[in-house]
Amino acid sequence: MNGTDLEPRWREIETPHGGALAGKSAPDLHHLGVMLAVDHAGLRHLLVPAAPGDAPPNLPQTRGLEISVDEMQVGDAPARWYFDVACRDPTVHANFTTLSAEVVATLVEDPSNPRRSLEQILDRWRWFWGTAPGGLTDEEALGLFGELWFLEYWVGLDSGTLTAWRGPLGDRHDFKWPEASVEVKATRTRSDGAAEHRISNLDQLEDPETGDLFLFSLRVTADPIANHSLSSSVERIRAALSTNTEDLHRFDDLIGQAGYTPADRDRFSNPLRVVAEELYSVAEGFSRVRRSSFIDGIPPGVDNIVYTLDLGACQPWRVASRPVDKAARTLAARVR
Repeated sequence: MNGTDLEPRWREIETPHGGALAGKSAPDLHHLGVMLAVDHAGLRHLLVPAAPGDAPPNLPQTRGLEISVDEMQVGDAPARWYFDVACRDPTVHANFTTLSAEVVATLVEDPSNPRRSLEQILDRWRWFWGTAPGGLTDEEALGLFGELWFLEYWVGLDSGTLTAWRGPLGDRHDFKWPEASVEVKATRTRSDGAAEHRISNLDQLEDPETGDLFLFSLRVTADPIANHSLSSSVERIRAALSTNTEDLHRFDDLIGQAGYTPADRDRFSNPLRVVAEELYSVAEGFSRVRRSSFIDGIPPGVDNIVYTLDLGACQPWRVASRPVDKAARTLAARVR
């Protein structure tokens, strides 16, 4: 079940003129009485049957999202008690539709405790609720995929590496430890096989305050039979962190700040094959442009300096091409 399954059903519901809601049964849950509904203002509701004494799930304050337990009437059907999950902001209908699809899919699999299911799903969604679907560009999504790849396969998943992950926060280096910093660059393989990365400002390859600087380069290509995608990376990492609520929430917060939302899951499910993954030591002689490259300082009136880095000129500084290589294992050991 995904948001694309529910969206047409919601659009078919005509806005009522009276006090009662208009609605349709949720797919596969007619026997449980779960309803998709619209009120007189055109706002959407997901109604999950409840008992009069049920308490609403705990929900952190979330703009435009409310949940209550009320006796409500849908169309001409008799009034009954529901957990009423209401979207009060039409601009986030896409997120609400995807959230509702997760609720429906969860209740199809296990209808035994709807309050618990709602609480778990709403708790997860608090990190993504304010993130507009479609806000993440393809280039940004590829960059996020590269950072997740480095996190998962090169340094590992734990509280320390999640704390060091600074890319979604707009820090100058994507990963920062006292011992080392890592800038991650991901690109699609060119037809001529050349490896180039766009360096978007002079600080990205500037030396860190402490420790050594590394550049991690990931090259990918579209491949219909590949096993990886941005969405699958997110879900795989979430599953690995599922036993540690604090780390899972930190991860969700970070990918939300990066612009990812589960409402974009299908958009970023296109399979990618990793062609090359390489770690470079950004040491003396490495090809880069820094503020110190300008003897008299950056010329007045010059700003937003962007340049292309050809990795062909950087091969003497390549220290690893696999996570199991000695330099990669040494780096992982230093920062964990």
